[in-house]
Amino acid sequence: MLTYFFITYTVVILGGLISSCGKTEEASPRGLNVQLLVANLSPDAYPVDLYLENIRQSTYSYNATPAYFFLGVTNQPLQIRSTRPGGFVLTDTVTLKSNTRYSLFLTGLYADNSIRTILTADDTTALAPAGKGGKVRFINASPRAPGFDVYANGTLAFKSAVYASVSPYVTLPAGNYNFRVFTAGTSATSLIDLNNITIQDGRLYTLYSRGLIGRTDTAALSMAVIANK
Repeated sequence: MLTYFFITYTVVILGGLISSCGKTEEASPRGLNVQLLVANLSPDAYPVDLYLENIRQSTYSYNATPAYFFLGVTNQPLQIRSTRPGGFVLTDTVTLKSNTRYSLFLTGLYADNSIRTILTADDTTALAPAGKGGKVRFINASPRAPGFDVYANGTLAFKSAVYASVSPYVTLPAGNYNFRVFTAGTSATSLIDLNNITIQDGRLYTLYSRGLIGRTDTAALSMAVIANK
């Protein structure tokens, strides 16, 4: 039996219809430069398809490396549809603005009907002043996870990041970093380590967790980083 989970989501931008959608860094032909990144972080959702105006645009497997692609303007819902038998449909709502990048993270578990999305709308936030480093934010996208404290080279960078939350950006001096994640309020044994990550001056980054605590397979708790700008 097909199960549907609906989150009302209508994409509305004045000025036209969708013009193109594809994994490319080329400019939008209409000069709108609306970009979307989709990351499938649900361990049991199976690959999912992105639909715009009821047309399939692309397929996203669990933990595949996400990349931005250009959108035109649309007044139709943006949908995530599962490919698994008896899957789900998620319909999300946001107003997309020109010259802006967005990230859509799919997380939660099909097993307990907790599939959901996390949408970020500040992928083009103001950069740090020249010579001051790069900006980094953290997203706890690990289902059933507690709050996380995230340390950057031994210094607390993100405190008590609860599941499905998006932190504000913090500015880190340019350089190489080892990030360590702990259960909030502790600092003895890390849950995840991500080492030798280069933060460049004048760039934006998203650090995110994924997977499940206690698993040792492909759904194991882990962390990754995206260069947003």
